Amino acid sequence: MHGRADTLVPVSFPSRPYYGMNKIAEGAASKLSYIEVTNATHVDLFAPLGFDSRLVPLHVYFLQALNAVYNNLKSNVPLPPSQLVRTIPRGGNPGTAPPITSATSRPSAPIQPPVT
Repeated sequence: MHGRADTLVPVSFPSRPYYGMNKIAEGAASKLSYIEVTNATHVDLFAPLGFDSRLVPLHVYFLQALNAVYNNLKSNVPLPPSQLVRTIPRGGNPGTAPPITSATSRPSAPIQPPVT
């Protein structure tokens, strides 16, 4: 999992190359699932000015991914496919974005489950 808007550790350095090398090395036998989230960074603490209006918290997606891994290990439920999760930031002006509510804190595009 990686936030596409991450400027501290851009997706092109660790995540995409690792995913590509894994597919070359393991091919169809790979159990790796790579999820990239738009408008998110990997560490909200180091987010740039305007985080509240331009970016979404990655933590919601991180918890979804951890639950998917747990279900895979515990009950052999297939991992979700590799995917790009498109999100919608809250908007507004930096420092005065609309508050996060139960409606806005939910992923605007949840991680898609495996096709069965």
